Amino acid sequence: MFWKKKKKLPITPEDKIWLEESLSWLRNELGEDHFMKMKTVTPTKEFYDIDFNGTEKDAEFVLKRTMELMNIKNVNIKLKFFSDSPVEMSNGNILTTPADINGSWSSAAGTFQKDSKGTKISIERGQLKNPISLIATISHELAHEVLLGQRRIKENDELLTDLTAITYGFGIFIGNSRFEFSAEGFQWQSSAQGYLPEQIIAYAMAWLSKERKENNNYTQFLDRSVKTYFDQSWEWLETN
Repeated sequence: MFWKKKKKLPITPEDKIWLEESLSWLRNELGEDHFMKMKTVTPTKEFYDIDFNGTEKDAEFVLKRTMELMNIKNVNIKLKFFSDSPVEMSNGNILTTPADINGSWSSAAGTFQKDSKGTKISIERGQLKNPISLIATISHELAHEVLLGQRRIKENDELLTDLTAITYGFGIFIGNSRFEFSAEGFQWQSSAQGYLPEQIIAYAMAWLSKERKENNNYTQFLDRSVKTYFDQSWEWLETN
């Protein structure tokens, strides 16, 4: 006799509790109507009608457009740039980075700062080369504005910040930029970006789409591993 295999939840019960409690909190904070009207943003011209050239102007466009998509108004955000790559000076000298000096150093893809002088988002220049990473970073930093800037929380919480960006529809970008690989000679090195693991990102996206009765055909844009976790989450939610 063949028994139907039980669908497996791709995240731990503890993570499921944290995730659903956090989503319920965001739903209450952002308002039912606003929360339910959000939809998944895809890497298409429908959402970002621009041909990326890896310039600062691209980042300025992404910031403005992402603020529109996240309904962030009446705040003036200045965009700044920094670099973690070695810089060759005009005299031939190489300006080293903290990674060179310390041997091992974890860099931020972006930073958020709000004080009496205003609001500033800083982007690492390497993000300009990859539109997916750039949008993921800017959506994450704008989620800081939603949480810290609008005084919904008092202390920074990077996990909740990632989840907030996903709630606003940026799960594809957050998930696909979770790990990126770059060639260095004959070796490949991975660079982690973001804070939530792929399983939680995928489950959150599936949960939100179920709750909002959203068509999930956007999964065609997900990287293979994220899509696998999404499909598992979707099937589990269907049967539970």
